[in-house]
Amino acid sequence: MAEQSLERSLPLVPDSSYDWAAQSLAIGQEFPDVETCRRTLKDIAIALHFDLRIVKSDRSRFIAKCSKEGCPWRVHVAKCPGVPTFSIRTLQGEHTCEGVRNLHHQQASVGWVARSVEARIRDNPQYKPKEILQDIRDQHGVAVSYMQAWRGKERSMAALHGTFEEGYRLLPGKISEMVDISQDVIPWFQQYPPRLWAVAYFEGVRYGHFTLGVTELLYNWALEGHELPIVQMMEHIRHQLTTWFNERRNVGMSLSSVLVPSAEKRILEAISDARCYQVLRANEVEFEIVSTERTNIVDIRSRVCSCRRWQLYGMPCAHAAAALISCGQNAHLFAEHCFTVDSYRETYSQMIYPIPERITWKEPGEGAEGGGAKVDTSIRPPKTRRPPGRPKKKVLRIESLKRPKRVVQCGRCHMLGHSQKKCTLPI
Repeated sequence: MAEQSLERSLPLVPDSSYDWAAQSLAIGQEFPDVETCRRTLKDIAIALHFDLRIVKSDRSRFIAKCSKEGCPWRVHVAKCPGVPTFSIRTLQGEHTCEGVRNLHHQQASVGWVARSVEARIRDNPQYKPKEILQDIRDQHGVAVSYMQAWRGKERSMAALHGTFEEGYRLLPGKISEMVDISQDVIPWFQQYPPRLWAVAYFEGVRYGHFTLGVTELLYNWALEGHELPIVQMMEHIRHQLTTWFNERRNVGMSLSSVLVPSAEKRILEAISDARCYQVLRANEVEFEIVSTERTNIVDIRSRVCSCRRWQLYGMPCAHAAAALISCGQNAHLFAEHCFTVDSYRETYSQMIYPIPERITWKEPGEGAEGGGAKVDTSIRPPKTRRPPGRPKKKVLRIESLKRPKRVVQCGRCHMLGHSQKKCTLPI
């Protein structure tokens, strides 16, 4: 490797949103700290479309080279004596390899995505993950998955506005303010246990669902027939349920996969994200999943991951998928039974029996043995007073709790609007 003389006159690299992609490295170039050095080299590797392999990284030095065998590109960065800065000591800056020939790049981690979109999210907090992955592809020529874009946005939002943990630390102060306003708050908290209003104490598994979509659907059915008498309203809801069950029964019979489509898509995303992880097997069931961001522990027997996504969603996360693939297991088979097509079919297999016309119904006491008199078992409606003005129909408004419609994303090219089977990108 050619040695080049140090050029100490080069300016210090600032830790800001500098356009590293447009710059080249040079001997003597300085960085405020080793983390800035790592980020700079990662940005340049993505911009120039080559994979970076870290040879050594500690408090005093950082050595990296091109991941392609035989390519001489290599950089050695060391700490300057007496100051916290780092400078490039040796550099072989010529690539002889063909670089990364596809849209996937190992350096395009969640942290890199978060840094790339931080300025945009600061101006537009409604920046959507599908817009993020499209913009990253257009600007950097790199394909990231929907989950990477989503996690990148979450991390960027946490950097800009604080984490959920920081928000929860502020809750005791808010509760104190509530108590100062009204002492009735204390009996309310004592009357209703936390499991009824706090997700952390919920006795069960939500499988990633935190909205009231089904409740809203049932409420709308009742709303459509709320002006009908009680029996007719129940008949209206029964007709809706019959249609609902029949449609989903037909859908279940047409499915040929192991999991329902929504779970199948999430599993495929996890498998796609698992490619960038290094898997270290501890024993038959425990694995250490190493990435550029952090290390997670997976236990495939207990079906747990230290990131807690497997437990919360009931399906293997990307770390679990990496562990399962490394030992030849099918990640689809490790999803909870409720996500399987068999469970979906079983859910809607029950029959909602038809009810004959009302004229055939028997009045209370009719047909009693011995021809006895009718028994007075009538139920009267509650006494209500009609309020003044026009009756209000829309009382419950929870449209904001609806989940957004899922967009189909290709598992090969990561573009939106088509599946992997219909992808036209050459293999």
